[in-house]
Amino acid sequence: MNRAAIEQAPPAPTQTDGSARAGRGLVSITGAKLYFLVAGYAAQLLLPRLLASPEAFGFFSTAMSFVSIVNGVLINATIQVVSKRVSEDPARAAPTLRQALELQLLLGGLVAGCVLVLAPILAGQVLLDPLLTPLFRLSAIVIISYSLYAAMIGALNGRQQFLSQARFDMTYTTLRTGGMLGAAALGFGALGVFAGFAMATSVVMLAAALIVGTGSRGERRPWRSWLSFMAPLWLYQLCLNLILQVDVTLLKRSVAEILQHSDTLAETAADTASRYVGFYRAAQTFAFVPYQLIISVAFVVFPMVSQALSLGDEDTARGYIRAALRFSLLVLLAVAAPFAGAAPAVMRLVYPEAYVAGAPALAVLALAMVAFSLFVIAATVMTGAGRPGLAAAVASLAVVVVLIGNLGLVRYIGVGEHTLLAAASGTALGTATALIAMGVAVYRRFGAFLAPSTALRALLAGAAAFAVAAALPHQTRVQGLLALAAGAISYLAALYLSREITRSDLETVLNMLRRRRKKS
Repeated sequence: MNRAAIEQAPPAPTQTDGSARAGRGLVSITGAKLYFLVAGYAAQLLLPRLLASPEAFGFFSTAMSFVSIVNGVLINATIQVVSKRVSEDPARAAPTLRQALELQLLLGGLVAGCVLVLAPILAGQVLLDPLLTPLFRLSAIVIISYSLYAAMIGALNGRQQFLSQARFDMTYTTLRTGGMLGAAALGFGALGVFAGFAMATSVVMLAAALIVGTGSRGERRPWRSWLSFMAPLWLYQLCLNLILQVDVTLLKRSVAEILQHSDTLAETAADTASRYVGFYRAAQTFAFVPYQLIISVAFVVFPMVSQALSLGDEDTARGYIRAALRFSLLVLLAVAAPFAGAAPAVMRLVYPEAYVAGAPALAVLALAMVAFSLFVIAATVMTGAGRPGLAAAVASLAVVVVLIGNLGLVRYIGVGEHTLLAAASGTALGTATALIAMGVAVYRRFGAFLAPSTALRALLAGAAAFAVAAALPHQTRVQGLLALAAGAISYLAALYLSREITRSDLETVLNMLRRRRKKS
């Protein structure tokens, strides 16, 4: 693909061409996302071993959490908006891309500039660790590079150039993972790992600019139309990323502050806070697994609910909502309940023994992510029903609860063996609040949500899985795997015995597997 690729409108596709392109696009994008997920988990699981200590991993994770919150807002909203604008009028793809890049250069540059200038304050006064300053300054490179890259990827997505989009995403994933792990393996420490991350984002952004191009001048849309469409997305994405990531930042600040108030040296307090963050971040990595597995349901349910409502078919929309939430809950608890029951075993699978200190946090966070995942799916339903503002409002409420819960509980408990449990509990309060509030909103709008009988049976089956996984010995990796497997089997057995899943459900799954084998 050359620079002119984004500037030339493609010939009108036939219905057959469109279906084939959509199929190839789904495979390409799904493959790239799976590669990103696997590589991302590989980095998160290997870095604790490659870095010198939990303190070093926590030090790196603090900066990574901050930049993830910022990037999550700038990237996801930008890709969606640019893709929508380009797909609406492919003939104006080049001017749309140029205008998007100008907007991203302004916004991303402003955020990156603020981070660059305020890095000493963020590190020294907010997080009480001046040594974080160079990592925050490097994050400015990541922010501006990601901002521009997102606009170009959005243009590819809008032009349905899915294979090119997938190639860029996989190239970036390879550079990012290789740069980070390579720096850690060579002994460059947390700063080197973050530099490898920054290098990957800048290289892939420059490659996209050379290959995709930067658009061209032409008829422009009013800036107000861009901002009015993006603002709700920014708010929603900001809240989602804060719910997922802000507890790391709060933990770093709270532990360091508590220790300094007890006359601990500032440097020692900062190192101790980094160690707690390292253990907590390791727990988060596994806690996010159920969410990563099920989040694709949100992308499926959104157009289905939207289409049903556009046709005035409320009954069909209600059916989609019940089915999506039931399926999601059953899958989420199948993973989260055994993880929570045998949390020490999960931590031992890949981390050094010291990281088992994060097991109490994992037990709570795994279940908190069940509530968060169901909230995201319910929020997607309301967005599909034309109420994105409501979704953003509930997410904002959840952020407030997470902030108050984390700060209050950690400071009440203090620094000790229950600190990580307190932080995880603060996050769990926020995700539970989000689920309850959004569940009420969905039920009031559609008269449908999770069936009480399904919720009760799933929770009882989850309790059985938790109990079995917790009761079995799991002091070694092999014992841990057996405990997790036994917990999962107990969960499925409980669902079957309670008739929440029936023979017809099992036959449907088997038929799907048979069809997949025939296709392969």
